[in-house]
Amino acid sequence: MDNQELTPILLISHDGLAAAFLRASVMIMGEQANIKTIGLEEGDGLSNFIAKVQECKNTLAATDQGVIFLVDIPFGTPWNAAVAIKREIDHLVAGVSLPFLLEVLNYRSQFTQIEQIMKASLAVSSACFRYLGAIEI
Repeated sequence: MDNQELTPILLISHDGLAAAFLRASVMIMGEQANIKTIGLEEGDGLSNFIAKVQECKNTLAATDQGVIFLVDIPFGTPWNAAVAIKREIDHLVAGVSLPFLLEVLNYRSQFTQIEQIMKASLAVSSACFRYLGAIEI
């Protein structure tokens, strides 16, 4: 699949978590096209951060096909910034983990439709978490 056709992904987090996820994914899966990261820095207010997120989103290719927003936690400032600029064609997932990001990247290379990428990634999301311990859950 042509890199220009890859569905755009915007990783948004507190501090440098998004950038660390991207670096780790590159180590595992190789360089990734059409993906950007932005981290909330100390002192960023919501309106300032919304502007930064919008600017970062504008650098992604083919945003008219929809953007996948992956944020660290629901209802925090990164989430609120994504919600503020999200369009109907965009998809937003909170609670992103490295295994889930790898699933999204994998399915993004297989599918061109954003809905297919999200359905396939979310279908295996429970497999991205494991607990090994002595308590019953």
